[in-house]
Amino acid sequence: MPKTNFTVKYDGDALANHEMDVAILAPALMGMQKVLDALVTESTEGEYRASLKIKGNAKAGSIEIELVTQAISNMKLLKDIIVDVFSYRDVVALATITTLLVPLLALIKKFGRRKPTKVEDMGDGNVKIYFDSDITIVNNHVYHVYNNFEVREAAYKAVKPLEQEGIDSFVIYEKSKKLVEVNKEDVSRFVPPSVADRMLVSEEITFLQIVTIKFNMNNKWQFTQGDSVINANIIDDDFIAKVRNGVPFQDGDILKVKLQKEQYQEKGKLKTNYKILEVLDHQKAAQQQPFDFDS
Repeated sequence: MPKTNFTVKYDGDALANHEMDVAILAPALMGMQKVLDALVTESTEGEYRASLKIKGNAKAGSIEIELVTQAISNMKLLKDIIVDVFSYRDVVALATITTLLVPLLALIKKFGRRKPTKVEDMGDGNVKIYFDSDITIVNNHVYHVYNNFEVREAAYKAVKPLEQEGIDSFVIYEKSKKLVEVNKEDVSRFVPPSVADRMLVSEEITFLQIVTIKFNMNNKWQFTQGDSVINANIIDDDFIAKVRNGVPFQDGDILKVKLQKEQYQEKGKLKTNYKILEVLDHQKAAQQQPFDFDS
């Protein structure tokens, strides 16, 4: 299978003697293994997994370890760690693992524990993620793995050595080109979301019937969805403008919407939050038909 090498380096004064405490290094390697495994599993729909094997040597001012896994790509990690990741299935479709790993780490580095305010499926294998006014586009697989709490924990373990005195940077290179860098000041963004923040985000096109209208758009409207009653924030700017401009809506009207459902656990209880990303159609409530008593 074709292989692509990339290098991850842990740098700093503490590594000048080419030594790193196993208690620090081992969890970092296991964290990287879990992240890679999740990316390969997600992108091959569970058919394949990644595995890492270690070789090792040292270079000045750093630790060099070869990790060998057969896969869609050869990767170098850890002050020169080489990782070959087995992506057994569709090499062409998967390209290289760096196209998934690097955006994942960059997404965590940039946004940390912030929650997306809106997620839009672009229909081309990518999603557009809104963090208030910040917008980023990533591969669907990257987004799904980003939402996996266990993977977020594993990514944190991979960069956690930077919390040690004298270990200052974690950098991924490919053919001497720097792809992503995590510095000591960035590590706090990799701390995984708390249990209360864990959530599964999904979207669907559905019909909702209005029960209660809130003209303050920061409040939630109440709807029925079949036999269920839900409360949802409407964040469709065009729809909000129509409401503010006096377009009539009333209880009983039916909206066809793109509905986002966020599930999370808080204090052992499953909770759900709903957002209406886009109102696609508006059907007025059925008018009462008069009875014809003469017939």
